[in-house]
Amino acid sequence: MSTLQHTILLASLLSIRESFYRKELEEDVKSAPSSSAEEKRRMMELLKHFEEDTLEESPLLAESDDDGDNADDLHNRIKNLDLDSASYEELWAILTPAEREKFLSALNDPNCELAQQLLASEELEREQVDPWWEAPADELDSEVSSTSSQKRQRRRSHGPKPHIMSIPEPLIKQSSDNALSGPLLLYNICAVCITYAYVIRYFAISPLSALSPSDPDRDEIRRSISQLVPFLVDRKSKLVHSSLSGVVTDLWSRFPPGHMNPQFFSLLLKDTAFLLRPATVTVLPSRNSVLTPSELEAHPSANALRVLSDMAEFFSDTRTGGHGRSLPNARSTEKIHPKPNHVVHKLTFYAAYILGTPAPMLRVLADEATMRAKLLENESKQRTPTLVQVYHLGRKEAQAGVDAKIEELT
Repeated sequence: MSTLQHTILLASLLSIRESFYRKELEEDVKSAPSSSAEEKRRMMELLKHFEEDTLEESPLLAESDDDGDNADDLHNRIKNLDLDSASYEELWAILTPAEREKFLSALNDPNCELAQQLLASEELEREQVDPWWEAPADELDSEVSSTSSQKRQRRRSHGPKPHIMSIPEPLIKQSSDNALSGPLLLYNICAVCITYAYVIRYFAISPLSALSPSDPDRDEIRRSISQLVPFLVDRKSKLVHSSLSGVVTDLWSRFPPGHMNPQFFSLLLKDTAFLLRPATVTVLPSRNSVLTPSELEAHPSANALRVLSDMAEFFSDTRTGGHGRSLPNARSTEKIHPKPNHVVHKLTFYAAYILGTPAPMLRVLADEATMRAKLLENESKQRTPTLVQVYHLGRKEAQAGVDAKIEELT
């Protein structure tokens, strides 16, 4: 189960528990001897509004003929449970089959007011982290700006940009030749970017390197990546995608049932187009010089390099013990010295390949991804929204560039 599912259920149960605290307060107000009649009347009116809001926000108590009995029964089941530390499985176990059905029904309807209220709750706002590539241009300056703390609190949270790994100069020179004469690996890289965008959005983690070594999502993320792009983790794989259509068809078939629809895949393609599109204005280093870290950060394809670098750090031996599994005693304050394995080697090679690929070729690929995204978006308008949209499509879409026309480069 994802972190967001856990948080949504927790927010719902917390709203129920708070309603019973208000009931207890209501009894105290009624019995308070020192309060005037007018004070009691105003307090009771205010508490009534609070109670109505809470019942409206909880899908577990919605549309029931015997709300009072159900509410009392559910409160008795959760009153001795530590909701702050309970796992998703523990929260789910206390619900009756009927309550589970109500909860899932609310989430499955993205237009449902209950689902919208849950998804807009403060609890979810604290949990959700938007992709780092969607951060506003001025976010890096927010700490030194004159913006008030209250305004900063309303700003959506974005993860920091991943650091770009060092790329051996001989590998860059070799990849520059391979990009023009060897197998075309751009569609493999495109598949990796789509997968990266998916795990960032689905697990609400940005970037992957922000995960602590003990985070339970690490194993699940590794399984997702391995399932979607097996050519990346398979040491002996020689698969080379030859078209974007092939990438879309292959990836779509690998997603678990219910995890993908045209609208969500369209969003992932827009993300990919943005990440692969080279910047149009930048400072280019001399062709004869070794690329320094600062030059890599300013490179036209810095975003694509950040994707590959973030995944390389995620799969590095330092954080995952060489097999993608977390080291329980690893300390986040220690300086990271990655010990490359075959996955990191592939990602480093892809990064070098990006550096050796002419910018017009990358723009053509980004344009193709943008066009495919629009086709899927049009298709999605003819379909019924699903649960995936509730989790992922309520956020600002990544900018994918202007309308494009695919032309053959000569």
